[in-house]
Amino acid sequence: MLRGLLLGLALASGPLLGWAQSPLVVFPLQYSANKRYFVDQAGRPFLYTADTGWQIFTQLTLEEATEYLVFRKSQGFNTVQVQVVMMPEQVNRYGQRPFGGEVDFGQPNEAFHDHVARVIARADSLNLLVVMSQPWLGCCLEGFGGSSSKPIQKNGPAKNRAYGQYLGKKFARFKNLWWIAGGDNDPKTDREPLFAFIEGLFAAAPRHQLITYHASPPHSSTDLFQYAPWLGFSFIYTYWREKTSQWTTADLAPHVYEAALREWSKSDVMPFVLGESQYEGTGIEKDNDMGTPQIVRRQAYWTLLCGGAGHAYGSDLWYFPANWRDIMRYEGAYQMGHVYRLFSALPWWTLTPDVQHRAVVAGYGEWSKPNYVTTAVNEAKTLMVSYLPQLQSPTVDFGHLKGQRFFGQWYDPRTGQLLKEFTTDQRTVQRIVAPKAEDLLLVIRGE
Repeated sequence: MLRGLLLGLALASGPLLGWAQSPLVVFPLQYSANKRYFVDQAGRPFLYTADTGWQIFTQLTLEEATEYLVFRKSQGFNTVQVQVVMMPEQVNRYGQRPFGGEVDFGQPNEAFHDHVARVIARADSLNLLVVMSQPWLGCCLEGFGGSSSKPIQKNGPAKNRAYGQYLGKKFARFKNLWWIAGGDNDPKTDREPLFAFIEGLFAAAPRHQLITYHASPPHSSTDLFQYAPWLGFSFIYTYWREKTSQWTTADLAPHVYEAALREWSKSDVMPFVLGESQYEGTGIEKDNDMGTPQIVRRQAYWTLLCGGAGHAYGSDLWYFPANWRDIMRYEGAYQMGHVYRLFSALPWWTLTPDVQHRAVVAGYGEWSKPNYVTTAVNEAKTLMVSYLPQLQSPTVDFGHLKGQRFFGQWYDPRTGQLLKEFTTDQRTVQRIVAPKAEDLLLVIRGE
């Protein structure tokens, strides 16, 4: 009963104002014993909770970058996903270009890369993980790749390899740094020089600096590079499942839970995170399909209950427009703190997806629809967690769970508040009436 009461207190409290009480992460991170999630040097599970501040190095000064990092940490984020530079022609706020010549990978600008290092060091002082991309391929010829006129191909394999080695050596001292290869695209015609870059980076960077690959949606890193020796963890990436206007059925990508369960079921196990999906906000493009707070929070819960080691939140802050300080206060960003707080109060790393619906046996919605309920149960069957993206009442088989008595709690993902509690000592199949809310979390403990 005590454990249930403690969890109740954790869920009933209001949104946290700061996260100073969270355990200090001892970098570098490494795999758990079962290779499903990450742990720090003290063996503590690390719940990857990222923001996509992609253009931090070009759009912000060091002081502004510090302000951004401090604020995101106060909201519960422990990771930032960033680009050294997104587009070849960009300069940073100090007027520095990343390369000399005509974007010559053989002439990296030390001053530009020193600014990058100072921001990473500032993130380290705040106990934040930095996951950094370079060179960004780009989905639509806005980046470094995609055609023979773009820098990845123009520089050729030798210079790509040398630049990868340069970066690996330049940033080798950082224990809070991981890498993203690719960038919103599959390799396609960039394969040979891009692979040379990755090989150079992998050869020069310390092994604790894991490398992932950011592919085209809906591909994951392991869809393309499952057995690559340099691949340290996997990104899943999916968009546009619910387009209803100009998009056709053929354009629709899987829901996040579909992509996550597919990744979780692969035989060659490594940790995976939701690296990118729908962003919160209005978007800089008319048809950019920006999401609501409900969409971004359900993506996070779906991932974690389908075997993921973490997730990334996105918003139209990614390019740091003039109102970036206002965008940091979006509702969905604060709700990512609720995700972190709830799962930090639970042994989330012990949960396994209930793919055969043995715990929640009815009322779990429809596969491939936005009402699909994801459930996970620990190995001892004393803990069950379900996320209901829409208001519905699930039917639970308490005979599948273990305990003399079961304590249930309904949690509101919007507010971080406990809505309703119940107990039962009947190990039978029971329909649990849900309280009214836009979406819900159901936590059941057996004792």
